[in-house]
Amino acid sequence: MYCKNCGRQLKEGMRFCDRCGHSVRKSQQSGQSAKRQEIEELKAERLNRKKRLAEKEARQSVSKKRKKKKGNTFMFLIIIVLIAVVSVIIGYNIFPKGGNVGQPAATMSGNGASSAPAVSPNSTASAAKNGYSVLTIGNITCPYPSDFHSNTTSAGEKLNLTDPLGGAAMIVSQEGKGGIPKDVMMEYAAKGDNVSYSRAGDDWYAITLELDGKINHRKCIIRNGISVYYDFTYDASSSSLKRYQDYIAYIDSNFK
Repeated sequence: MYCKNCGRQLKEGMRFCDRCGHSVRKSQQSGQSAKRQEIEELKAERLNRKKRLAEKEARQSVSKKRKKKKGNTFMFLIIIVLIAVVSVIIGYNIFPKGGNVGQPAATMSGNGASSAPAVSPNSTASAAKNGYSVLTIGNITCPYPSDFHSNTTSAGEKLNLTDPLGGAAMIVSQEGKGGIPKDVMMEYAAKGDNVSYSRAGDDWYAITLELDGKINHRKCIIRNGISVYYDFTYDASSSSLKRYQDYIAYIDSNFK
């Protein structure tokens, strides 16, 4: 044992240091007190570590729950958007623009009522697909833009349509007239001038000409002495020129 004050080695049973007179018992008590204090501090530190660890785990748990909730909300929104997109696609393919299933596009008449294109008893109109409806006359099918408005038909006309955006007109007609397609086409060409396109086959012809500032395109199918044709007319200076040319290209390739 050594004196806590001067460091002198002490003999067993000594109560005071024989060098500096420092109390040996007081030093022992002071050492025991310091040891107890150190133990208490260690206990307090362990408790604080446990408390901090518990708080950290609690924060991590709350953060995980928030992330999980945010992820679930994001997935829910994605599902809602997908359902909406699928619904729009299904609706677009099932329902024609402005009309009902099984009918061509409807239009507004003068009194505000909706009316479908007039179709004669020996012709039928199918639902819209890819922006086009289809009129069937006997064994001939003729597509037409679904968003065109319908007008009252006159004698020989199966369909009378106008474009509400650009002013173009499309009329589908049937006549009891036969002949060689090329010869019939030449008769039609004589009505106008500046023929920019003309083609003829065994039972059909197609021609584009200009008359009075308007572009007139006709495709006609002649079978068994019956002529079924459509006329597509629009202004030569129309701002929708490209759109009308695309319409004609599609209708020509599917009018058969």
